[in-house]
Amino acid sequence: MRTDVQPHEGYRPIWEYHNAHLDGFETFMANRGLVERFRQQLTLYVGEVTGAPSPGWLGLHPGR
Repeated sequence: MRTDVQPHEGYRPIWEYHNAHLDGFETFMANRGLVERFRQQLTLYVGEVTGAPSPGWLGLHPGR
């Protein structure tokens, strides 16, 4: 988690929420099938990711 960005007004840092399950994140990410299903579900709700990649990361298609 980023510590250099403050949460929006009315929110606490993520590690202060008891249901964030931060310790289970690595286990979740190791199950690629589950991660991809979750990604597809989010895509259904909010659409495809658009915009330039984050600085320092070349993205999925670095040659484009």
